[in-house]
Amino acid sequence: MATALLSAGQSVIGNYVQQDIETRLQQDVYKKQIRVREFFVDFDRLRKGYVQEDKFRSALSMINFHFRSEEIEEIIRRYRLPDGLVQYSTFCQKLEEQFLNNEAKAQVFQVQEIFNQQEQQTFQNLMGAIKRKISTKRILLKQPFQDFDRTACSHITVDQFSRTLMGLGLLPKDQYFQLLVRQYIDNGNPREVNYVKFCDDVDNVQEMLNGVITGIKPNPKLINNDDEYIDDKEGLDLISTLYTSKKLSDNIFRVEQVIKKLQGEVVMKRIRIREFFKDYDPLRKGQVTDTQFQRILHISNLTLSQKEIDILIAQYKVDKFIDYNSFCEEVDRIFTTKGIDKNPLATVDQVNDTTTLPARRRYLQMTQQEQIQLDDLLQKYKTAIQNKRVLIKPVFEDFDKTKQGYITTNQFLRILNQFNLFPDPESLNLLLKRFIDKANLNEVNYYDFCRMVDVTQEGVQISQSHADAFKNYTKQEATFQPFIRNDQPNDFEDLMNKLRRIVKEQRMRISEFLRDFDKLRSGTITVTQLRKGLNMAKIPLSDAEFKLILNQFGCQDKQNFVLWKEFSDAVEQVFTTKNLEKISPNQDLPQMSTQYNYGRVSISERDRQITEVIKKKFQFFCKATRLDIKQFFQDWDKLGRNKVSPKQFRQTLATVNFILSDEEFQAIVKIYAAEDDGDVRYVQFINDTQPPQEISLDSTAHQAYVGVKPKEKEKLQPSVLLEQIKVAVKVKRLRLGDYFKDFDPLRKGIMPINKFRGIQIKNHLDLLETMYVDPTDSTRAIYAKFIEDVEIVFTKSGLDKDPLMKPPVHVIPTFLDPRDALTPDEEQALHVIMLRLGEVVGKHRILLKPHFQDKDSTKSGKITFTRFRSIMDFHKLPLTDDQFRVICKRDQVCLSRNRIQLCRI
Repeated sequence: MATALLSAGQSVIGNYVQQDIETRLQQDVYKKQIRVREFFVDFDRLRKGYVQEDKFRSALSMINFHFRSEEIEEIIRRYRLPDGLVQYSTFCQKLEEQFLNNEAKAQVFQVQEIFNQQEQQTFQNLMGAIKRKISTKRILLKQPFQDFDRTACSHITVDQFSRTLMGLGLLPKDQYFQLLVRQYIDNGNPREVNYVKFCDDVDNVQEMLNGVITGIKPNPKLINNDDEYIDDKEGLDLISTLYTSKKLSDNIFRVEQVIKKLQGEVVMKRIRIREFFKDYDPLRKGQVTDTQFQRILHISNLTLSQKEIDILIAQYKVDKFIDYNSFCEEVDRIFTTKGIDKNPLATVDQVNDTTTLPARRRYLQMTQQEQIQLDDLLQKYKTAIQNKRVLIKPVFEDFDKTKQGYITTNQFLRILNQFNLFPDPESLNLLLKRFIDKANLNEVNYYDFCRMVDVTQEGVQISQSHADAFKNYTKQEATFQPFIRNDQPNDFEDLMNKLRRIVKEQRMRISEFLRDFDKLRSGTITVTQLRKGLNMAKIPLSDAEFKLILNQFGCQDKQNFVLWKEFSDAVEQVFTTKNLEKISPNQDLPQMSTQYNYGRVSISERDRQITEVIKKKFQFFCKATRLDIKQFFQDWDKLGRNKVSPKQFRQTLATVNFILSDEEFQAIVKIYAAEDDGDVRYVQFINDTQPPQEISLDSTAHQAYVGVKPKEKEKLQPSVLLEQIKVAVKVKRLRLGDYFKDFDPLRKGIMPINKFRGIQIKNHLDLLETMYVDPTDSTRAIYAKFIEDVEIVFTKSGLDKDPLMKPPVHVIPTFLDPRDALTPDEEQALHVIMLRLGEVVGKHRILLKPHFQDKDSTKSGKITFTRFRSIMDFHKLPLTDDQFRVICKRDQVCLSRNRIQLCRI
């Protein structure tokens, strides 16, 4: 149908568009107020009035008007010159003549006849039917069309127009729909319909409102404005005004009441009212007219009624003028008192919530008897709410969307009835008189009501009082108790080990603190400067420690001078060794110790004997109970320091039923005490009592928990090392040539041995150096051959010369699923074991994986043999020593690391 409609629309407007293209352009230019000449000027630098044809087309495309190709050709044909150029000046003059000539404007905007007389009548009937249907069904018409108009251009396609009308149930027959399309195609594009104009014609909201307004007849009854107000008096009955809209009349008859209200309002709004009067009194006479006075009160955003303004005018009027100076002094008295500088003892009252109360609240009059009855009523409400344990304030807030603290009277009564708290009429009258405080009878201050009856506010008050207690809190200055350090090192090496440990933990260089004292870089500073530098580095030393440093690094030539350079080099050996580049690569470097012993109790021979006995007893205890003691210590060691306090150490052993006597405990603490504090190094204790165990995989072994000394590492063959490098290169996708080329700018394929060593892996350096050493020069290595041997995993050199040759495929050896670890008999035994374990696990609904994951803190998929056996024994799974040995032999990855794979289990 859309195709038929499109062809119909083109047939209807096609001839009209071609004949009247300039008229439509004039209408669009006038509507959008476009200066067409500005688009052509950029292409005509000499202002000759004509441009080339392609420039003319570009300018037309920038006008943002929908042209068809035949329309552009028609325009160019009309204004083409004999030499092939297009005269745009005549074209622009034609389009812009409507701005200067009213007759041309009237001719341009002359309404074209789209329909004949019969079609016009049909179209009017169609629009009337659509209007009635929209009015009857109350259809919101414009929004469905806007869903298709993403660019807000007021036009949609004919298909979208038809689809929207069909969705709304307004689509007429085809012949009537063609009339709609012909009427609202107004931009020359037969594919687009002006839906905004259609909506304005059929869904005119203004006409509907006019009909509603004209249908209301005026009430002939005369309304007295005084009937809308009620006076505030004693014994006022508010029950009779619950369902009326009466307001509370102003009971302000004195100027003092008006001034109090103004003072509260200027405090709330922070208004300096005198500044508003200065603009109307340039001579500063202190007087303004009545009209100016009223105007100033209105523009200063003060809520005053006409009655209150008349009271102020009557009070401050002097000879046809208003004395605003006296008025401002009276109002500003709330901030300060005039002439207070002449009376030093005078005080000004502080601004508080009672100051602004007259401007914020308008309480009704209550007798003393009514106040007593109201207090009793609020106490009953408080008790009832406390007994029912209800939160009443959130229910009130549901009606107060703007968080003003007020709701209507009907909403207030509805909530009271919801909680079964609706009072009798007399009590209700008291409640309304107390909490209606906004100068009208239709709003209730529920916030004050909840504050008085809701017990949760008591906790808020307590919290507020607690918070207020910190406002005037004065923090006491920290008292520093001076003390003298009296550390006594055993010897000089003990002191240096302490200093090396401090600088290693703090990651600092002592030389940075001492260099500034040696301006001439002589290598010596005074004793006082050395002490200052150490204190700046936060390394305080006792007199005994400082004397040891002076004895070792004191300057023999200068008295009271120290060789600070040698001292800093000795301490910083924990990081590196000075002149390291001059030392042979094969020479071992000294390892600096950071363990110091001074301050510790000396260890006797009996303590060592007791410790050895305890270690043997605990080792046998762990084997008998298959205990993994480390996890118990880690529960106390949250920071991973590998040490716990002596009390925690003894408590952990008592938890696993290993009891120590006092003498045994003191001996253990002496042996395994940390250097810097009194903690116990439990990791070293575990290593001494449970050394790394290795499972014997031969059938002659009797138990899986027999401690065996670790085997010495076999000497690695060069071919094995090269294979390991190939695997690492293929897995990590490395190109080793990129690392070596930086040291061989001439690309000779040879580099010094020390450079070759710096790029290699750290282990087994001598093997690779021996394999790739240059026969003609022992100090150089042929790295090109090494790269060729390693990168064989990717490609092979010489492939470009032999197209038929294929590079060998390098297969990475698998460690996760070794197929050749067991014999056929062991494979059959392992299959029977796994079936048996699966049957027991399925029968008892055992989840093994979470227990393994608890022991696998690094999420590597591996745990130790001992922990695996401990978990199996904990679940009472039938697993003998021989069966356990077969599983370990099958699923071990590396015997030196003593780990097993969990994925197979």
